[in-house]
Amino acid sequence: MQIPDAIRIDSGVPDIREQIAALPNSAGIYLLEIAGKPPHLSSSVNLKRRLLRLLVADKNVQAPSLGRLRDALLGVQCWATGSRLESSLLLYSLAQKYYPGQERKRLRLRPPWFIGFNSPDLFPHLATLGRIPRQLNLIFGPFRTREVAQHYEEEIESLFQIRRCTEALTPSPDHPGCIYGEMKQCLRPCQSAVTREEYASEAKRVAEFLADNGTGMVSSLTIARDRAAGETEFELAAQLHKRIEKIKSVSGVRPEGIAEIHQLNGVAVTRGLAPFRFRLWPMLEGYWQEPVDLCIQAEAAQTKSLDQQLRETLTRACSMPQQVGDRLDGLALFLRWFHSSWRDGDWLPFKTLADLNYRKLVRAVSKMAKDAAQTVAQ
Repeated sequence: MQIPDAIRIDSGVPDIREQIAALPNSAGIYLLEIAGKPPHLSSSVNLKRRLLRLLVADKNVQAPSLGRLRDALLGVQCWATGSRLESSLLLYSLAQKYYPGQERKRLRLRPPWFIGFNSPDLFPHLATLGRIPRQLNLIFGPFRTREVAQHYEEEIESLFQIRRCTEALTPSPDHPGCIYGEMKQCLRPCQSAVTREEYASEAKRVAEFLADNGTGMVSSLTIARDRAAGETEFELAAQLHKRIEKIKSVSGVRPEGIAEIHQLNGVAVTRGLAPFRFRLWPMLEGYWQEPVDLCIQAEAAQTKSLDQQLRETLTRACSMPQQVGDRLDGLALFLRWFHSSWRDGDWLPFKTLADLNYRKLVRAVSKMAKDAAQTVAQ
């Protein structure tokens, strides 16, 4: 995210209360430049109140530390923000600028985890990863913790008969095999029990499951179950029903917001600084794009429908995708916002812009506009 121009406060005047009072009533980021020390960078849900507490003395409270801070203060910069997501992304960009190489530690970012499926391998297997390898075609995430990713991986392995070992296989009938092969939970490619083509067919089913979290498989099995029941093949119908329930159980383990990393596209909608201004935050292939401002005027003043306005705005914003910055850190910021109790916006995923649910997007923006109108009326 590009850093906007800062609001500067002159710390040299005796009383800076008036300058702070002129700040917007919003969240924001502030930077204190202190003589002989690194700059102090932090955020607040109420920028004005935080700076008043830090820099303006209370008449009824004696604070020697405040005097020392004011004496050493060289300058104050601040940035007003309209949402927690904006504060998070802007704080990261500022940390990169003022603490290069330390931004992850400063913001206490936990790197995300992924599940990789090494499809170029002759006998692919699943693996939990803490990075995004270039040689893998299928990488799914981001997961908040390694434990969540591993649990989902283990559930998938219990559903299919792909191998769990990670060694480079040289199939041979003399290979000792493993317990999973003895339990009929692996096709035993190590012991040449199946051909490469047979194993590839099972691997394809795993890739299809990962792509849609099993929805396609459930749909086809449901049709087969209903057909079997209609033909009074109740034993087969019961087996298919049991399989469907198992797939649904595994699908339920996968958290929201997971996608194949090269198709991790979506847009976050948050409020802006002004009552009827909003911001769209596109993400393409796991990279945050620059935000887009959206102004919702009164209905009589609108020259275009909101649906058309959103389509044109997002088409322009996504016409030239940018892949800059650290994708892992960007996804860590996404996870922190998406799974937080303080999430202050909506997230709408899509594979392509044509797949975006614009009706849902219009409803989200309209609801925010309605809430803004009620706030202004009060």
